[in-house]
Amino acid sequence: MTLEQLEAEVLALPKDSQVILLARLLERLGQESGIDQEIAVSWAEEAQKRDEDMNINQITGIPAEELFQRVRASLQ
Repeated sequence: MTLEQLEAEVLALPKDSQVILLARLLERLGQESGIDQEIAVSWAEEAQKRDEDMNINQITGIPAEELFQRVRASLQ
């Protein structure tokens, strides 16, 4: 499976599942690379808050494809 295929599968998940996945990834990364767990929890909480804000239209997001294009362009 390519990274692009995995990305598409993750983006197809419901937002709450994406948040849970993010929290689990941050937790696992924290265990393996020494990331402070308080920081990982803070990021997961922030992701949850942003998701909730988007659900009630307090903030608008950037389409994932546009975001990934921006990131790829900045890395070149």
